Amino acid sequence: MSYQVLARKYRPRGFDGVVGQDHVTTPLRNAIRTGRIPHAVLLTGPRGTGKTTLARIFACCLNAEKGPTDAPDPEDPICLAIQAGSSTDVQEIDAASRTSVDDVREIIESIRYAAAPGKHRIFIIDEVHMLSAAAFNALLKTLEEPPPQSLFLFCTTNPEKIPFTVVSRCQRYDLRRIATREVADNLAEIAAAEGLQISETSLLAVARAGDGSMRDSLTLLDQLIAFGGEKVDDARVAEVLDLIDRQVLIGILTACIDEDPGAALRACHTAWESGVDAKRLGGELLGILRDLVVLRLAPEAGLVEGADAEVAALRELAGRTEEARLRRMFRALLREQEDLAWAPDPFAVLEVALIRLATLPKGDQVEQLLARIEALEKKLRGGDSGGSVGGGGAGQAKQARRADPPKPTRAEAQPSQQASTAEPPPPSEDGPAAPPNGAPLDAVFDRLRAFAQEANRGLFAALEGGRLLERSEEQLRILVPSGIAARRLQGRASELATICERFFGAPIRVQLQSAEDDTGPSPNGPEEPEATSEGKRQRQEALNHPAVNDALEILGAEILEIKPTGTAGPPDAG
Repeated sequence: MSYQVLARKYRPRGFDGVVGQDHVTTPLRNAIRTGRIPHAVLLTGPRGTGKTTLARIFACCLNAEKGPTDAPDPEDPICLAIQAGSSTDVQEIDAASRTSVDDVREIIESIRYAAAPGKHRIFIIDEVHMLSAAAFNALLKTLEEPPPQSLFLFCTTNPEKIPFTVVSRCQRYDLRRIATREVADNLAEIAAAEGLQISETSLLAVARAGDGSMRDSLTLLDQLIAFGGEKVDDARVAEVLDLIDRQVLIGILTACIDEDPGAALRACHTAWESGVDAKRLGGELLGILRDLVVLRLAPEAGLVEGADAEVAALRELAGRTEEARLRRMFRALLREQEDLAWAPDPFAVLEVALIRLATLPKGDQVEQLLARIEALEKKLRGGDSGGSVGGGGAGQAKQARRADPPKPTRAEAQPSQQASTAEPPPPSEDGPAAPPNGAPLDAVFDRLRAFAQEANRGLFAALEGGRLLERSEEQLRILVPSGIAARRLQGRASELATICERFFGAPIRVQLQSAEDDTGPSPNGPEEPEATSEGKRQRQEALNHPAVNDALEILGAEILEIKPTGTAGPPDAG
């Protein structure tokens, strides 16, 4: 007898042998036991998960000599004929090669004849989505009302290509990818039956490479046997499956967690010398970082697949640092991974990413963040741009720059070394809380523009360069930089009134005033020097100020507006 591949030799012949699809086998069994057998079943799912196998088992259950039964005798001659594809009562049709209306007409003609010697007339149509639209239409009537003791079993990997009129006439069951551990356990049983010596680590590697497909995993195991005989070592498995050495991957991440960028680069170079693709290496590292985060949060939940020794090593590695730092490492590597496909030298990008991972600061506790904020406030109040602050110093600021910044906040910078960062109060159901009447006018206007940016970006742009000259319960007086800007806002008068009413919580009259017509001093002090050379110099000085840059990088803030000294109110006012 010729050799039979493992995928065919160990193909399940009963529901008990189907791995990882209990959500499908249970209702099919119950349908047989209760006699509620559907006339059309649609089995969908990824390749190699058991669709056609389940269709054959279901047919054997219905047509077995002692059937219908949910546990047919695998040595029953009728069942053997069905499994071999030689049964006259169970016809398997490959829709990929028989797609036309004429092929469907043959099925319609054949289904009229009673089953003999079996009990049911069954048609298994594999890859049914390949039928033409005309063929599906020709099948509809027969599918809805087939002759007694007749049924259709459809199998497909692309159910979205099947017309809804067909799907609605079927009982649909979706098979899913088989868990790696379940595949590995089944492979171990088959390896023992075949007298194959292979480690648990190698079996898990084969199961992972199979990507949830039992057929693909068995094909890979066949390949390993052909390559190395009955004794397969881990190195041979890695060579045949083109796997990245797990020890190299763990070595890279161990160096990153231990803050040793040199060791991380050396391990990365080892992977490069073995011919590993940079994007693939980055993807494997992301997978292990995910496992480390999971093991840090739920070490005993069984959410990480792998050999016991490997999981124990990962659990120990995860315990060396904080969960928050592992998450930041994952996010940092993920951002770099997205750029690898476009980089002229992907490995250089990956190496720099690993340096960043190895230099991420430890800890992300609120206390540490508050300490940095307090140190920054002291630094800004003292006007010291070069010395160390609060024990942290420039080294702490540089270290913080390497960390993933928190969610950006709004920041205002001033040329006279004054800067503040403040978030607006949380909005109510109808809009943001209106600022108190005693709040500085510039702070009120900044918050009004921020609200307009969220609600009406066009109006936000039209308010650029303006300032609030006067505010009362009935009226706002806004100074705009030019007559053109005033005309733009006049064209948006209704939008501006609506935004102001929502912002202040009451109707309010808005008066616009152009700076070209304003010759007197403004209520808030001297005019904005933005258009003058001195104003430009001050703006550039503020942008280059070390204290301002420390605030931007440590707090993850952004500059929205720059004002001369004396125009901004206290931080809690805005």
